[in-house]
Amino acid sequence: MRVREAIEDCSYVFHLSSLIAIPYSYEAPRAYVDTNIVGALNVLQACKESSDLIGMLHVSTSEVYGTAQTAPISENHPLVGQSPYSATKIGADALAESFHRSFGVPVVTARPFNTFGPRQTARAVIPTIAVQLLSGKTELHLGALSPIRDFNFATDTADGMIALATCAKAEGQTVNIGSGEEWSIEQTAQLLMEICGLPATHRTGNVASALWSPIR
Repeated sequence: MRVREAIEDCSYVFHLSSLIAIPYSYEAPRAYVDTNIVGALNVLQACKESSDLIGMLHVSTSEVYGTAQTAPISENHPLVGQSPYSATKIGADALAESFHRSFGVPVVTARPFNTFGPRQTARAVIPTIAVQLLSGKTELHLGALSPIRDFNFATDTADGMIALATCAKAEGQTVNIGSGEEWSIEQTAQLLMEICGLPATHRTGNVASALWSPIR
């Protein structure tokens, strides 16, 4: 009822509400089901029951693809419930599709890739590296250096969402939002060091505990 009342005067709904901390989803999967699946259902139901059949952008995640089986990852990549978090997002995506197919709700599902920018959680890789550099660390603890990411600044991701919300041909579709550019963790660390004026040498060891040592 409250969700329906909240959107009654809206012309379009951007649904971004989710529990997103992947590690915590292993500890409290029910909370993720309640928020990510039941929460999406509540918003979809409210859009369906609105007087003008309000449209909705359902924001998913690239995590639904799990570990990449092919690259670049397209919308046709298999969905893999690699964590309770990603499994609940897969479920929410399926609900969004069903409300479009069953009830004609104009829903678009967006799957952003690796958004970064101001006020991002410190758990993410770019803030993790930046905080170590700015705090004067002489060694950077990065973990594996080879994984590839498609980083997108927050305003670019927002522009992608707005473009999808205003595109009639996108209704009922699932669309990835990304730059199409690949950056390894190693390249990302190098770039951040250059920005901070810290050239670096690479010490090779166990890839799981690889270190970058800035030269001051």
